[in-house]
Amino acid sequence: MNAKISDIASRFAILEEELKQEFERGIKEKELLFQYRIEKGKIAFQQEAKRIHKRIRMGILTFLWESSLASLLVAPLIYSLFVPLLILDIWLWIYQTVCFPVYGVSKVKREKYVVLDRGALGYLNWIERLNCNFCGYANGLMGYAREIASRTEQYFCPIKHASRILGAHSRYHNFLEFGDAKGYLKEFEKFRDNLRT
Repeated sequence: MNAKISDIASRFAILEEELKQEFERGIKEKELLFQYRIEKGKIAFQQEAKRIHKRIRMGILTFLWESSLASLLVAPLIYSLFVPLLILDIWLWIYQTVCFPVYGVSKVKREKYVVLDRGALGYLNWIERLNCNFCGYANGLMGYAREIASRTEQYFCPIKHASRILGAHSRYHNFLEFGDAKGYLKEFEKFRDNLRT
Protein backbone atom coordinates (compact mmCIF):
# COMPACT_ATOMS: atom_id res chain seq x y z
CA MET A 1 0.00 0.00 0.00
CA ASN A 2 1.43 3.39 -0.88
CA ALA A 3 2.18 5.80 1.97
CA LYS A 4 -0.60 8.28 1.20
CA ILE A 5 -3.31 5.61 1.09
CA SER A 6 -1.90 4.08 4.27
CA ASP A 7 -2.01 7.48 5.97
CA ILE A 8 -5.61 8.11 4.84
CA ALA A 9 -6.64 4.61 6.01
CA SER A 10 -5.02 5.27 9.42
CA ARG A 11 -6.80 8.61 9.77
CA PHE A 12 -10.02 6.94 8.70
CA ALA A 13 -9.63 4.33 11.48
CA ILE A 14 -9.08 7.09 14.04
CA LEU A 15 -12.12 9.00 12.78
CA GLU A 16 -14.17 5.81 12.81
CA GLU A 17 -13.32 5.31 16.51
CA GLU A 18 -14.14 8.95 17.23
CA LEU A 19 -17.45 8.54 15.40
CA LYS A 20 -18.24 5.42 17.44
CA GLN A 21 -17.63 7.32 20.69
CA GLU A 22 -19.79 10.20 19.46
CA PHE A 23 -22.60 7.77 18.60
CA GLU A 24 -22.41 6.36 22.13
CA ARG A 25 -22.63 9.87 23.58
CA GLY A 26 -25.54 10.64 21.25
CA ILE A 27 -27.41 7.53 22.40
CA LYS A 28 -27.25 8.71 26.00
CA GLU A 29 -28.54 12.15 24.99
CA LYS A 30 -31.40 10.62 22.98
CA GLU A 31 -32.38 8.39 25.89
CA LEU A 32 -32.92 11.53 27.97
CA LEU A 33 -34.61 13.50 25.20
CA PHE A 34 -37.03 10.76 24.13
CA GLN A 35 -37.58 9.35 27.63
CA TYR A 36 -36.33 5.79 27.35
CA ARG A 37 -33.53 3.67 28.72
CA ILE A 38 -31.92 0.43 27.69
CA GLU A 39 -31.57 -2.15 30.47
CA LYS A 40 -30.06 -5.55 29.73
CA GLY A 41 -30.88 -5.14 26.04
CA LYS A 42 -34.52 -4.21 26.71
CA ILE A 43 -35.98 -0.80 25.95
CA ALA A 44 -38.23 0.84 28.51
CA PHE A 45 -40.07 4.09 27.79
CA GLN A 46 -41.25 6.38 30.56
CA GLN A 47 -45.03 6.68 31.02
CA GLU A 48 -45.25 10.14 29.43
CA ALA A 49 -43.47 8.91 26.30
CA LYS A 50 -45.82 5.91 26.13
CA ARG A 51 -48.84 8.24 26.26
CA ILE A 52 -47.43 10.39 23.45
CA HIS A 53 -46.69 7.32 21.33
CA LYS A 54 -50.18 5.92 21.77
CA ARG A 55 -51.77 9.27 20.92
CA ILE A 56 -49.94 9.67 17.59
CA ARG A 57 -50.05 6.02 16.44
CA MET A 58 -51.98 5.65 13.18
CA GLY A 59 -54.69 3.01 13.16
CA ILE A 60 -54.40 0.07 10.78
CA LEU A 61 -57.42 1.03 8.66
CA THR A 62 -56.19 4.63 8.29
CA PHE A 63 -52.71 3.36 7.45
CA LEU A 64 -54.05 1.02 4.76
CA TRP A 65 -56.42 3.67 3.39
CA GLU A 66 -53.59 6.20 3.05
CA SER A 67 -51.22 3.70 1.41
CA SER A 68 -50.99 3.72 -2.36
CA LEU A 69 -52.46 0.80 -4.25
CA ALA A 70 -49.05 0.12 -5.82
CA SER A 71 -47.38 -0.20 -2.41
CA LEU A 72 -50.08 -2.61 -1.22
CA LEU A 73 -49.69 -4.71 -4.38
CA VAL A 74 -45.90 -5.03 -4.12
CA ALA A 75 -45.92 -5.79 -0.36
CA PRO A 76 -46.18 -9.58 -0.88
CA LEU A 77 -43.17 -9.47 -3.21
CA ILE A 78 -41.16 -7.51 -0.66
CA TYR A 79 -42.05 -9.90 2.15
CA SER A 80 -41.29 -12.94 -0.04
CA LEU A 81 -37.64 -11.95 0.41
CA PHE A 82 -37.92 -13.20 3.99
CA VAL A 83 -37.57 -16.82 2.82
CA PRO A 84 -34.16 -16.43 1.11
CA LEU A 85 -33.01 -14.16 3.96
CA LEU A 86 -33.90 -16.82 6.51
CA ILE A 87 -32.10 -19.48 4.45
CA LEU A 88 -29.05 -17.19 4.24
CA ASP A 89 -29.19 -16.58 8.00
CA ILE A 90 -29.25 -20.31 8.74
CA TRP A 91 -26.52 -21.00 6.19
CA LEU A 92 -24.27 -18.28 7.62
CA TRP A 93 -24.67 -19.77 11.09
CA ILE A 94 -23.77 -23.25 9.78
CA TYR A 95 -20.88 -21.85 7.72
CA GLN A 96 -19.13 -20.04 10.53
CA THR A 97 -19.97 -22.71 13.13
CA VAL A 98 -18.37 -25.42 11.00
CA CYS A 99 -15.64 -23.59 9.05
CA PHE A 100 -14.31 -20.84 11.31
CA PRO A 101 -13.14 -23.18 14.11
CA VAL A 102 -11.28 -25.32 11.56
CA TYR A 103 -9.21 -22.30 10.53
CA GLY A 104 -9.12 -20.66 13.98
CA VAL A 105 -11.06 -17.62 12.78
CA SER A 106 -13.02 -15.79 15.47
CA LYS A 107 -16.79 -15.97 14.97
CA VAL A 108 -18.92 -12.96 14.13
CA LYS A 109 -21.47 -12.05 16.80
CA ARG A 110 -24.81 -11.94 14.99
CA GLU A 111 -26.50 -9.88 17.71
CA LYS A 112 -24.18 -6.96 16.98
CA TYR A 113 -25.60 -6.77 13.44
CA VAL A 114 -29.19 -8.03 13.56
CA VAL A 115 -31.01 -5.67 15.93
CA LEU A 116 -34.80 -5.74 16.13
CA ASP A 117 -35.53 -2.97 18.60
CA ARG A 118 -37.98 -0.85 16.61
CA GLY A 119 -40.86 -3.04 17.75
CA ALA A 120 -40.65 -1.17 21.08
CA LEU A 121 -41.82 2.05 19.42
CA GLY A 122 -45.39 2.58 20.54
CA TYR A 123 -46.09 5.20 17.86
CA LEU A 124 -45.85 2.54 15.15
CA ASN A 125 -48.84 0.34 14.37
CA TRP A 126 -48.23 -3.38 13.92
CA ILE A 127 -47.74 -3.08 10.13
CA GLU A 128 -45.16 -0.31 10.57
CA ARG A 129 -43.39 -2.34 13.28
CA LEU A 130 -43.37 -5.36 10.98
CA ASN A 131 -41.90 -3.21 8.17
CA CYS A 132 -39.25 -1.76 10.49
CA ASN A 133 -38.29 -5.17 11.84
CA PHE A 134 -38.13 -6.61 8.32
CA CYS A 135 -35.76 -3.85 7.19
CA GLY A 136 -33.71 -4.11 10.38
CA TYR A 137 -33.41 -7.87 9.88
CA ALA A 138 -32.52 -7.64 6.17
CA ASN A 139 -29.92 -4.89 6.58
CA GLY A 140 -28.49 -6.37 9.77
CA LEU A 141 -28.21 -9.76 8.10
CA MET A 142 -26.37 -8.22 5.15
CA GLY A 143 -23.90 -6.57 7.56
CA TYR A 144 -23.45 -9.88 9.38
CA ALA A 145 -22.91 -11.70 6.06
CA ARG A 146 -20.46 -9.04 4.92
CA GLU A 147 -18.38 -9.41 8.09
CA ILE A 148 -18.29 -13.20 7.72
CA ALA A 149 -17.32 -12.83 4.06
CA SER A 150 -14.64 -10.23 4.86
CA ARG A 151 -13.05 -12.53 7.44
CA THR A 152 -13.15 -15.35 4.91
CA GLU A 153 -11.52 -13.13 2.29
CA GLN A 154 -8.85 -11.98 4.73
CA TYR A 155 -8.05 -15.60 5.58
CA PHE A 156 -7.88 -16.95 2.04
CA CYS A 157 -7.13 -13.99 -0.21
CA PRO A 158 -6.15 -10.68 1.43
CA ILE A 159 -5.30 -9.07 -1.92
CA LYS A 160 -6.86 -5.95 -3.39
CA HIS A 161 -8.36 -6.00 -6.86
CA ALA A 162 -6.52 -4.40 -9.77
CA SER A 163 -9.24 -1.78 -10.21
CA ARG A 164 -11.14 0.21 -7.60
CA ILE A 165 -14.26 -1.45 -6.20
CA LEU A 166 -17.28 0.26 -4.70
CA GLY A 167 -18.35 -0.41 -1.13
CA ALA A 168 -15.23 -2.22 0.02
CA HIS A 169 -15.47 -3.71 3.52
CA SER A 170 -13.45 -2.23 6.38
CA ARG A 171 -10.61 -4.81 6.15
CA TYR A 172 -10.07 -4.35 2.42
CA HIS A 173 -7.92 -1.19 2.56
CA ASN A 174 -5.25 -3.03 4.56
CA PHE A 175 -5.04 -5.91 2.10
CA LEU A 176 -1.98 -6.53 -0.04
CA GLU A 177 -1.58 -4.72 -3.31
CA PHE A 178 -2.58 -6.49 -6.50
CA GLY A 179 0.56 -7.94 -8.08
CA ASP A 180 2.74 -7.66 -4.92
CA ALA A 181 4.09 -11.23 -4.97
CA LYS A 182 6.87 -10.51 -2.47
CA GLY A 183 4.46 -8.88 -0.06
CA TYR A 184 2.15 -11.86 -0.42
CA LEU A 185 4.90 -14.28 0.57
CA LYS A 186 6.07 -12.07 3.42
CA GLU A 187 2.75 -10.86 4.89
CA PHE A 188 0.13 -13.53 4.12
CA GLU A 189 0.32 -15.34 7.49
CA LYS A 190 -0.04 -12.05 9.41
CA PHE A 191 -3.49 -11.60 7.89
CA ARG A 192 -4.49 -15.04 9.14
CA ASP A 193 -2.97 -14.46 12.57
CA ASN A 194 -5.08 -11.30 12.97
CA LEU A 195 -8.24 -13.41 12.67
CA ARG A 196 -7.34 -16.00 15.28
CA THR A 197 -9.69 -16.59 18.20
